[in-house]
Amino acid sequence: MNYKNLNLEPADRIVVPKSLIGLIQHHAIFLGKNEQGTDLIAENKIGFGVRIVTAEAFFKDVTKVTRIIKFKGSRYHRKIAVQNALSKAGQPYYLINYNCEHFANEVQYGNTQSDQADTALSVIKIAAGILFLFTIVNSISND
Repeated sequence: MNYKNLNLEPADRIVVPKSLIGLIQHHAIFLGKNEQGTDLIAENKIGFGVRIVTAEAFFKDVTKVTRIIKFKGSRYHRKIAVQNALSKAGQPYYLINYNCEHFANEVQYGNTQSDQADTALSVIKIAAGILFLFTIVNSISND
């Protein structure tokens, strides 16, 4: 995919489908160019944690961009957000507590929130509740 048409600026968020049907999305932060003129992206990826990759490597297998979330702030604030993203390099990935969405929200907004993780936990809780009720009903009907 040719990412250069996306008009990315430092601290902008890139959201791409992570699953075949697009239910799960991967969030990453565009960092801008390094001293050699290479575009860089920060992402928190399962199996790697927070890492810095080239935009070329990031977009290599991307066929679709779901959306770009533009960073809201001055140039100075963009610079601070990029420094924040760089400082997170090496932090481990945790599906529920610190996934790619947590990371991107922390960089852009200063909070570690993940709607995807919250939704997954809610679905698990509902499924567990239904299973529990089914077990009780089944137990009562067998008595």
